[in-house]
Parts: sequence; structure tokens; C-alpha cells
Amino acid sequence: MQTGQKLQALRVQRGMTQEQLAERLYVSRELVSKWELGQRRPDIRLLREMASLFSVEIDDLMDTEPVSDELFSCLPPDLQIGTDQFRALLGPFLDTVSERDRGVFLRRYYYLEDAAAIGELFGIKENYVRSILARTRKKLKTYLKEVLK
Repeated sequence: MQTGQKLQALRVQRGMTQEQLAERLYVSRELVSKWELGQRRPDIRLLREMASLFSVEIDDLMDTEPVSDELFSCLPPDLQIGTDQFRALLGPFLDTVSERDRGVFLRRYYYLEDAAAIGELFGIKENYVRSILARTRKKLKTYLKEVLK
């Protein structure tokens, strides 16, 4: 189940309207609707607030699988490394990319934001965000091949 569907189910289960949830989170009802329709994703701060509000773990709200799949596609198929080793290699890799590309990468893979939200934050078009992410993942894949020889 995706984040929006989980959010809607929890909201309905608690007998809340989109308007009531929006008021509790200090956002617009339209934004709540976009989350539930999968058109936008709440940022990590709001996910934490919702998890607290609904008395669930933040992981119960998040649909991280598509984002994880994107990131782990950078691993060459013949390489087997653990999550801790992968995380340890990310820091030095991110030092090799531009500040903007690093920020875009972190907003996507750490804060789990979608391309539209990242584009708004950086003042760039959504398609350009996707291009930056694709190029950065390609660089990461090359970096991992070199480092893990």
C-alpha cells in the first residue's frame, strides 16, 4: 500500500476529514488530498507528526520500496554488500558531486521527497530533477564498481 493510501485509511479509521487533518498539520486540505491521491508525498517532518497523531510508527506510513529500488539499482548485480557498507560508501561518493546534486539526491533518498517537491525547493523543473537523479545514480554505480573492485 502506498503512503497516500495508508494515510487515507488511518484518517478515515480515526473519523477525521481531510480538512480536520489539514488543520492539525497546519497545511491545506488540497495538500492532504494530493497526498492521498499519490500526487505529492509529505515530507519527513509531517510524516513524523502524522505518525504521532495516529499513534503508529513512521514506517507504517511510508512506502519506501520504490525509492529503495531506485537507489539499490545502483549496485552492480554481481556485487553483494551490506546496508552498513553501502551507507559508509555514500558519504565519500556524495562529496564528489555538486552541492545542488547532493541536495537533490538527499531530498529524494533520505527525506523521501518526490521530484515535484524537490523541484519546488530548488527552483527547477520536475523533469530536470529526474535527470539529476538519473545522472547521480549512474555516477554512483560507476563509483561503487571502482571502490569495490
